[in-house]
Amino acid sequence: MPPKVPPAKPTAPKTKPGTSSTPAGQPLVKGKAGAVTAKGSGTSLKKSSSNTKKQSKNEKPKKNEWTKEDDAARKIQTKYRQFTAKKNLEKKKKEKEEYEELMEKLEKEAFLHMVKMEQEEAERRQQKEDEERRRKKEEQKRIKRMLEAAFDGDIDQMKEILKEVSDLDDKNGIGNDVIGRSLRTKHMMSIIDCKDANDNTALSEAANGGNADAIKFLLERGADPNTQGHFMRTPLYRAAFAGHLEATLALLENGADPRIYASDSQTPTDIASRDDVKAVLQNWDISRTEVLQKQIEAAKEKRAEEDRKRKEAETSKLEDQVAEAQKEYEAVQKQLDHAYCELNKRINEHDTCVAQGFDRPELTLQSINDQELEVETTKIKVAEARDKLSKLRLRLRESIKGEDSSTANDDSPGVKVNIKELDDVLLRDIGNRIKDSEKWPLLIDQSGQASTFLRYRDTNYINSIRPADMENNNIRRCLLGSIRFGKPFVVDMMEVDMFDTCSDRFGEIQKDLMSSIIDKSILKPEKYLKLVKAEDGPEYDKTKFNDLRLANFKFVLISKSPFPNPKLLDMFYVIKVIIPM
Repeated sequence: MPPKVPPAKPTAPKTKPGTSSTPAGQPLVKGKAGAVTAKGSGTSLKKSSSNTKKQSKNEKPKKNEWTKEDDAARKIQTKYRQFTAKKNLEKKKKEKEEYEELMEKLEKEAFLHMVKMEQEEAERRQQKEDEERRRKKEEQKRIKRMLEAAFDGDIDQMKEILKEVSDLDDKNGIGNDVIGRSLRTKHMMSIIDCKDANDNTALSEAANGGNADAIKFLLERGADPNTQGHFMRTPLYRAAFAGHLEATLALLENGADPRIYASDSQTPTDIASRDDVKAVLQNWDISRTEVLQKQIEAAKEKRAEEDRKRKEAETSKLEDQVAEAQKEYEAVQKQLDHAYCELNKRINEHDTCVAQGFDRPELTLQSINDQELEVETTKIKVAEARDKLSKLRLRLRESIKGEDSSTANDDSPGVKVNIKELDDVLLRDIGNRIKDSEKWPLLIDQSGQASTFLRYRDTNYINSIRPADMENNNIRRCLLGSIRFGKPFVVDMMEVDMFDTCSDRFGEIQKDLMSSIIDKSILKPEKYLKLVKAEDGPEYDKTKFNDLRLANFKFVLISKSPFPNPKLLDMFYVIKVIIPM
């Protein structure tokens, strides 16, 4: 058979350039898109396009194949992400290290600053004590010189000593007003009436030495002629015993009383060693002595009145200073309130600007930072004003101590403190009275207001007559929390003497726990760490205890009884709370 020949493919008729392939006789039609088609061929074109669509629907979509290029891209991305993550991790680690180094540096600086402050405070205290010792030593030397000069009759030396006292007052800035004059008189009389170890005055030494001029010098400056020294002997007794006639006459003429008995039940007349001295004493007109004694008493009353006026003037001056300090404190407190209001205002303005899309938020943030600095600066001013006010109040309390009519007849123990000043005295310890006593405070408060005050402060409070408060675990947690966070640990005994009961209950927690608290040995790590239990959590880990907070720990005992157990008065620094009328 002859081979099959495939049918020939139809070929499009060749056309000359510039001619159309459309069959003759068919007009050209312009389509919607501007294409030119033959009018009779529209149906065949539509059929071919519909067939093409059917074929495309029947064909399955090809799956994306993972190529080598894709794998390489994945590896590159993985390596890049690992690289950036490693860089970020290193950056975070570095930032953490820098932060920890900064915190460690700041802690060291804070610790060193605290140590420096304590050293400076200790140096100031030591300097003050040294100055006080030096002053007392110089005063003792001055007294010794005065006594020796009086015995020797050295008037020039006595004048020089009195001038030293006057110059010292000038150096210390003591003026010549009511207060200044009274202080100068007081200092001058302290050296004129100075005494030796046997209570013998300078006048008594002058009488024993027999120098009449020295006796007159001292008497003219207010020396008391009837003071009794060793063995209750007066200057007249010693002059008569030594047989000094002129000294005896000088004393009698200035109010010395020959009727005063010594400890041996003898008068100057009885022990006169010379007949002429005895004769003078026997023949002396006692009425003159009584007149002179009235003059002496009048002079004493005058000095006492000057001293009273001085105290009143000092108290009035302190009251004015307290009032002025109170005004200053209130003024800076208002400044602080205004600063806080302004800070809140700026914060609100910043939030509003951010919400409205303000494109320069750093400006409002800077304004907030500036105001925060103003707030902190004002806080420092408030603290300084409060400390100044507290110290002036302390001086005022000490100035009028015992003069208040509400406490004049009050013989209950303790330092009298107004309830309004309890924060300064108890919690802030202005003047370091509690710290210097090296005892814990015992509050005697019959009103119960001190208990209320302390309950609403940052304290750990226990009522000793409430069973729930006196549970062992509650006591342990309260005590441990006070040590850990530097708070006062308050035990209120109410009207009942519960100290022994409290001691026994505390002893159930740890042997001699109450004694450890009172002698402050509980603040040693080996003591307070024994109170920690596993159930207390990580907050009570030994690394969490801080010496700065330990220094703020206080143990406060409260009693409503006006006369608590006498042994407590020796163990504690007693504070009697006074309620103003």
